[in-house]
Amino acid sequence: MTRHVAADLKELAEPKGVHVKFSGELPTVTIDAVRLELILANLLSNAMKYSDPNKADRFVEVAPAEPSRADVWAVAIRDNGIGIPESDLRSIFGRFYRGHADRDGELGTSGLGLGLSIVADCVDALKGDIHVESVLGEGTTFFLELPLIPQS
Repeated sequence: MTRHVAADLKELAEPKGVHVKFSGELPTVTIDAVRLELILANLLSNAMKYSDPNKADRFVEVAPAEPSRADVWAVAIRDNGIGIPESDLRSIFGRFYRGHADRDGELGTSGLGLGLSIVADCVDALKGDIHVESVLGEGTTFFLELPLIPQS
């Protein structure tokens, strides 16, 4: 599914010069496919939208991550984009929050600020967890953990 979502976002990635890399084998799981697709589409498209136009090599990497518990699987979605200020990290999953809205013209972005709140809602519905690490000017990594066994 991750490769399918990346292929669907090709029209967003190509004009920005962003390539998607896959590292390692991602697990095969039984899960609500619609919610997982929403999560992946929002995380990958945000990484593409907020790529750094000043970097020659712009990428998004999807890779297995070390899970925090034995009953979950984990994936990291990492980019080398513009990053998120540390002061904003607590707010990014809130509805209508738009980081870097002041750079819309430069980055060619727009939106309502609902993407990451949709991600958070889907992760909650799937009984998973998501957290983010970011360094302004260097990039951002989202760590997604979802149950190995579907939750009712």
